[in-house]
Amino acid sequence: MESTWGIITSYFTVEGFEVHGDSTIFYVQPLGDVKSSFLKLHGLLKEYGFTAYLRGFEDRLRLVVIPKPKVKPSKVYVNIALLILTIATTAFVGYNLSIPLFEVGLMSNPIIGALSFSTAIMMIIGLHELGHKIAAKKWNIQTSPPYFIPVPFFLGTLGAVIINKETPPNRDALYDLGATGPILGFIVSIVFAFIGVSMSYIIPKAEAPIERIVFYPAPILFELITSTMLKIPKDHILIMHPVAFASWVGMVITMLNLMPAGSLDGGHVARALFGGRKHQVISIIIAWITYLIGYPLMAIIMFLFSLYPHPGPLDDISQLTTSRKLLALPLFTILYLCGVPGWTG
Repeated sequence: MESTWGIITSYFTVEGFEVHGDSTIFYVQPLGDVKSSFLKLHGLLKEYGFTAYLRGFEDRLRLVVIPKPKVKPSKVYVNIALLILTIATTAFVGYNLSIPLFEVGLMSNPIIGALSFSTAIMMIIGLHELGHKIAAKKWNIQTSPPYFIPVPFFLGTLGAVIINKETPPNRDALYDLGATGPILGFIVSIVFAFIGVSMSYIIPKAEAPIERIVFYPAPILFELITSTMLKIPKDHILIMHPVAFASWVGMVITMLNLMPAGSLDGGHVARALFGGRKHQVISIIIAWITYLIGYPLMAIIMFLFSLYPHPGPLDDISQLTTSRKLLALPLFTILYLCGVPGWTG
């Protein structure tokens, strides 16, 4: 406690304290701006092997100081193995998507379709995760490398996850961690939408291999891009190139990630915006809406997440910056544009 007392009193007035095992609770008042004071305190405490939580308590602040949990090193070989497997499964799915196109003479080689789908979807997901890594680096938060999730059917992957090994220091950091990934993934999905739609095929309905191709309802933005770029004659049909389908997948992934529920990316944003109790209520409502629009499995996962309160940042007293609050509207717009109207499962 002696090593932390001088650090704490440099930024806060201590009005009392309690010792409970390894943790010490200080009742404090800030000497200056709470957000900047806690950030400086947080950085110094890390050097001494401690971390702290700042919460409200009646008319005072409660600063809980505990030994910093040891961060286990990541087993990078697991990440590499999952990356290789996901490249393989996405290439396999891309190949299966390309076979009907090859058989009717629309594509010269299904392997090209396989590689193009795998490249596009891996770039969309990879840059989404890179966004999280950039935000984590900005706030000096240790994270794991991305764990890609291979699936040998349908999409070829369920995306990827990055595990935060440290708690974000404040609501700004929590917001950034949630927002940057979907924004970057959304931008890349748009790029591949334009590329993929330009490579897609418009053919007479009578010649379309309907029995070999599954047609899915498209996200709102994907439909807008398609209708802007292409004019489909009557009695003709658009057959998506695998790159276009990768963009479709990227937009749906962005939509699901931006749902303001649990510990999803959108959940981090909502938790930073609204605080703990409101966020938990929002999580349950969003889980129900997700079920109604045709994503039952995702809805169940969201509901299970909502049963456990989001832990929030270390400093849960300081509010978001105005610029981040204003960014919530563009994020909601992205969520809307990536939505799939009329989806019934």
